[in-house]
Amino acid sequence: MNKTETVNLIKGTFAPEEAQEILLELLNGKINFHNRKNWSSKERFGEPDILSEQKLEYLEEARKNLKTLLAEAIKQQKSVTINSIIELKIED
Repeated sequence: MNKTETVNLIKGTFAPEEAQEILLELLNGKINFHNRKNWSSKERFGEPDILSEQKLEYLEEARKNLKTLLAEAIKQQKSVTINSIIELKIED
């Protein structure tokens, strides 16, 4: 059974401070997930989870870029529109 579903996770226009809170919470959740996964791998197998380490590098860079972008939006008192769609595929 193959099935695809989309979920509109975030859709709307926000004050930059609200957008920052929403997006950083999402990023921080993903960062925490990969930190725990990596720690678990080190404890259980004595080796880091290479994929989680790579994702952590990407997520840290994304968080840095996001903070810079939103700081500019805050400074300029601009609103921020977010449209975040999640696509789920259930595959055999």
